[in-house]
Amino acid sequence: MIQDKIALLMEETGCERGEAELALEMCGYQVEEAVKAIGRLLRNIVVLKAKFLHSEQSQYGLFLVVLNLKSGVLLRARAVLSFNPAVCEVPLDKDWFEFEKALYGCRLWDGSLQGESLELEQRLSEHFRAASARSLERVETAPAEELAAELSGVLRGMFKSPALSLKLRKDILDLGQFQSLGSDGSSRPRGRPARSRLRAEELLVLAIALEEDPRGMAAGDLRAGDMVSARIVDPRDIAQYLAKLFGGHSQRGQVPILVPVEAIEAVAPSGVLARVRFSRGVCGDALVPRESRLKAVRVALRNQELSWWRRFLWP
Repeated sequence: MIQDKIALLMEETGCERGEAELALEMCGYQVEEAVKAIGRLLRNIVVLKAKFLHSEQSQYGLFLVVLNLKSGVLLRARAVLSFNPAVCEVPLDKDWFEFEKALYGCRLWDGSLQGESLELEQRLSEHFRAASARSLERVETAPAEELAAELSGVLRGMFKSPALSLKLRKDILDLGQFQSLGSDGSSRPRGRPARSRLRAEELLVLAIALEEDPRGMAAGDLRAGDMVSARIVDPRDIAQYLAKLFGGHSQRGQVPILVPVEAIEAVAPSGVLARVRFSRGVCGDALVPRESRLKAVRVALRNQELSWWRRFLWP
């Protein structure tokens, strides 16, 4: 019986056998409680926060990268590039959530380069998604100075100039810390932010449109964790403000944002309702025909596919 529980916990969380045994022992061999507790044992979340200066063009920037080394998934890649030197006054010792908010705030300042900021995000995303398992392991063990040198090379490829200086801080969190970080910078226990657990005033849902691609993924094949290209089309003032904050608006008008799919629901015989996540408390919903082709990227888990039990709890 205990061996079955260990096997089930390993299957559902991707943890090692020793981690599963410890979590079950801590929780009186209650599997559901152990699933919640395992996050506190797995210190696999690496947060990279950086500020940089491109002296030749007097450009200043920030970026944030969050990786789950256990699954090999890139959780965050956010960046801002600006002519405003105040951008580099954001301290690197902020927790990742507050640092991300400060980064988004910098995008609203005069001198912010929206298109270049998005290009920088895409370069960072491509760099880490193309990384091998060995490279990701090095992210966990390498000193911050070595990682700064490596990522300076990624940025120099965009600027086509060596005149770049970068300062980086690396933090390692457990999964529970990452998932439970509140907007005040403190951690508090909570479960997955399922739709049914959030009060209406805690979740803002925006109207969005998903970018189509004739050679892309069928909407009916989308699943949670896929990355899609979305435009905020909600006419409300708050939605337009958030579109600018998230980098979804430029001087030329609306631009798509690469965001993760949080949930998929089948509606009617031939429709799909896709919910995407922009940030904590802000989602977007789009209703699309099942056969439509979308601009999407499949982010595969290295260790496992979701089992029926996890699909039941994590639709």
